[in-house]
Amino acid sequence: MIMKIIRYSKISRLISVVILSICPVFVASAFAQEHAYFIDLKSRKVTELGTLGGHNSKASGINDAGQVVGYSETADGQYHAFITGPNGVGMTDIGPPGGGFSWATGINKTGQVVGWSGNGADGTHSFITGPNGTGMTDLSTLGGYGPEPSG
Repeated sequence: MIMKIIRYSKISRLISVVILSICPVFVASAFAQEHAYFIDLKSRKVTELGTLGGHNSKASGINDAGQVVGYSETADGQYHAFITGPNGVGMTDIGPPGGGFSWATGINKTGQVVGWSGNGADGTHSFITGPNGTGMTDLSTLGGYGPEPSG
């Protein structure tokens, strides 16, 4: 069986152009805010992805439909993984399993999201979702970083 691996699709080559994170620096403010944006290169329309109620968001992946994933600060200061709809519209919190924090790092053409999460007590775990970011499954660890075994 031969498997063809395509490292970059047409849209993923544009990630550095399509998704921008900016950090405006204000002289009068000690707080910097970082926001993610989606830029449609055909229409040149810029869409701010927004946040999950906090001050910051960062994009880390995009698929050919323009669904963007990453993490965003919530109103209570936690960081949660998010997914948008096509063309970067509508940020949805896909949250961490069991509380804590999460970060989405990639997305495929059906909208399955991968990333990592943790709660501070048992290290970090990988996760995968179903299509369009639904139904998060904790993939645990591969025996690396995590809690020390008891015994």
